[in-house]
Amino acid sequence: MIGGARFAVARARAALPALMTLLVVCAVAAGLVVGMAVALRAVEAQDVRAALAAATGSRGQAVVTVAEGSTDALRDAVETTLAAHGAPPVSIAVTTDAVTITPDAARFTGDDVGALDEALRDLPADAREIVGARVQVAGNLEATLGAISDGIQARRGPTAVAVGFLGLITVVVVGAVAWEPVRARAGESLLMRARGARARSLAALSGTETAAVSLLGAVAGAVLALAVAVVDGWPSPGILFAAVAVLGVTAAATLTAVVITARTADRRPGRAQLVAVGAAAVVLAVVTGLAAWQFAQSGTPVVTRGDGTAVLDPLVAIAPALILALAAVVAVLVATPAARAVAATLGATRGVQPITPLRLASRRPGRHALPLTVVAFAIGIATVAGAYQGTTSALGDAPEALRVGADVRVTTIPDTVDAADVARAAADAGAASTAAARGFTALGPGSRLPVIAIDGGRLGTVMLDGGGTIAPTELGEAIRLPAAGIPLAGDTLELRVRAPLPPPIDFDGELFQPEPLLANVQFSFVSARGELWTTSFVNGDPGSGGDDGSEFVPPVVDPDVRERIALPGGDEWSLLAVSVWSAAWAGEGDVILSDVTSGGEPVDVSTLALAPGTAGTAEGGGSDAGGSLRFFPAFDDTGDSLVTRVVAPGAPATAPVVLTAALAADLSLDVGDTIALEFDGPDFEAQVEVVDIVPVLPGTPSGQGLLADIGTLTLLSPVPVVPNQVWVEADDPDAVAAALAEQFAGTTVLAADPRQGRAAAATAAGFVVAAAGALALALVVLMLRRSRTRADARELALLAVLGLGRRRAARVRTVEDLVALAFGALGGVAAGILTAMLVVPALVRAAYGTVPDAYPVPLVWPMLPLGVALAAMLAACVLVVATVRAPRGLAGALREDE
Repeated sequence: MIGGARFAVARARAALPALMTLLVVCAVAAGLVVGMAVALRAVEAQDVRAALAAATGSRGQAVVTVAEGSTDALRDAVETTLAAHGAPPVSIAVTTDAVTITPDAARFTGDDVGALDEALRDLPADAREIVGARVQVAGNLEATLGAISDGIQARRGPTAVAVGFLGLITVVVVGAVAWEPVRARAGESLLMRARGARARSLAALSGTETAAVSLLGAVAGAVLALAVAVVDGWPSPGILFAAVAVLGVTAAATLTAVVITARTADRRPGRAQLVAVGAAAVVLAVVTGLAAWQFAQSGTPVVTRGDGTAVLDPLVAIAPALILALAAVVAVLVATPAARAVAATLGATRGVQPITPLRLASRRPGRHALPLTVVAFAIGIATVAGAYQGTTSALGDAPEALRVGADVRVTTIPDTVDAADVARAAADAGAASTAAARGFTALGPGSRLPVIAIDGGRLGTVMLDGGGTIAPTELGEAIRLPAAGIPLAGDTLELRVRAPLPPPIDFDGELFQPEPLLANVQFSFVSARGELWTTSFVNGDPGSGGDDGSEFVPPVVDPDVRERIALPGGDEWSLLAVSVWSAAWAGEGDVILSDVTSGGEPVDVSTLALAPGTAGTAEGGGSDAGGSLRFFPAFDDTGDSLVTRVVAPGAPATAPVVLTAALAADLSLDVGDTIALEFDGPDFEAQVEVVDIVPVLPGTPSGQGLLADIGTLTLLSPVPVVPNQVWVEADDPDAVAAALAEQFAGTTVLAADPRQGRAAAATAAGFVVAAAGALALALVVLMLRRSRTRADARELALLAVLGLGRRRAARVRTVEDLVALAFGALGGVAAGILTAMLVVPALVRAAYGTVPDAYPVPLVWPMLPLGVALAAMLAACVLVVATVRAPRGLAGALREDE
């Protein structure tokens, strides 16, 4: 080293103010980075603890049992396995036959979730090696931890971007402060170079000095941040993260000092400097473009590998910060010609203000480049933070409402449970309204479409609007059954069904008399509000088969049956359709429906016509007022009976449906188009007409699907469309969901989880902390860039001596800096708006993790809070800039180079 250690110490003592500034700035930078990590981990831990506290019963416990051996040995095995995975905070309860593991929700953190999840997966194998017997783990704790872990990984994407914002401005500011000692000793370096010192030796001397100072400051800041976290009981990011932050700050300062010293050791021509700056700009643009492309592909820094593990992509994490930095640099480049244009418009003015400061600002952009860039970056981060906060707040619980579709939704109702019983139980539990539905699929041209068939008349009360994305009431009106059918005068329907004897059959010269048709007769009614109700009966006794070894009971046909059907009360009903098919493998021939009356008034069933595409035939006739219908059911090749259906005039021949926009585009369909779809589960084919197209459909796995009225599909289907879901409107969804889950154990009960929206909104804290840290660092740069160098002092002294005086000269410099500050603030707002438009919607989707791609996530700007925050940041910067003072000894400042 040049001159040895004593020379290095003396050289450092000569630049003590600049080095002390570097020490303080490195401490602040490292403290901000570590403190931000502490804050983010605290928010993450709060979400984890809330989720674990809500996981009651088996969802919050793991019950470990062993086939042979004592539970004491099993407990030792459990404790050994947990200790091998970091000893997550849990409570262990031992009974005579099991060991129960319960997480300690008050002390759990995000890292403990992954540790306990992995421990539970490894527990059966690890414990078996210890106890020597088969070990089983029961309970749903592992599934609960998996869901929590998925949410944590999803939300770590936006927080990583926030850390990237703060990290980039930290590197810029630390580099700028590390530049100060080099700039202060530029003349000394040139003199030493002229005396024979090598540029490499000068760079090594400057790097060693800067590394020692920056390392000391960064360690102090990181230790202080960790100490505050420990004292306040916040989760610590760990020594490793703090060490990485310290090394990062130290490396930024050291590399800046080394590179700047090496490049300024010899005076270089301006063209070479320009080429170097241009090359750096090109590299920054290329890296930014690559990072932006990666971000556009993934939408979040947390990406999932093929094996299912989530990893952090640092290039994607830094992409928004690079976009903002590039936009801020462009805004800074525009500031100079803008200042020149404004100065030109004021050329005719005779006063010093504001023309002189504007001309000074436009003629020396290098002096204001760094403050402009840092202020623009800080203002841009605050703008992005405001957009992110406003968008997450506006989105709220809409993604959860979209996932569930209703306040409560009961799905996977087994065949042994009637959906009507679930609806009654929901009403008993306090539900305001219910609607039966069926979820199944349809086979379109080359694709499978999710289908929700639901009561259109009740759709507006039970389906949530997905944050205003759709209008359920209007959709229900569009798909509901029309007011068709034969109006009924009373609340009952009386009718007569006759099954005439078919003509004898000649079999080998002997006449054989077949039995009359044992028929299943089904009536479909539609209410005034579009609700479909069906009922059926058999004209006799179907008997029993005897396939299971029981006694065979032959079917018995009643050739003349009079039936009375009681209609549901509370509404007006119309007869919409009648269906007939053979009720058993017995009999043949036809069935006659006649003498149909309601409320004492005849019902003319002869107006019912054969439904399009139905099997068999039907003939109207009869001389009485009500007329009659004669059905001739048909059978397929295997002898199974097919349904013969007649419908009233005006009954729909196609089902009105609502499609999501993505599916409509895939099928090349628009409003008013019709298409034949094959439905799967139950299997039937029907014509559907598109009556509306919506962005998303609540209650479907991906937000895509087809919405239809269950009554219309039931009318068009030859087989029953049995509901397997119940959608519930409730003032207290949690209570209703708990009651239904307890009563119907074989079903899946879904309710919107408000914690998801709160957890996603909490990620905005990272951007707020990044904006606050950026402001603090920007203020440091502004303080350093005040008129503190000898050249600045000489300029102020010259302005004062030429007639402006000390106060007016300082005012010229203040206005010049304020002009630059204003351009930086405007550029920062523009850069922030551009960056927010590019990255905020994708980051908000990533924070929720369940938002379908088709769901619109518009930017929402909280104008008043954002305006107040930006005004406060700008006021703080103005306060620093306005502290310019002229030197006291003007003659000394002017003659110091003589």
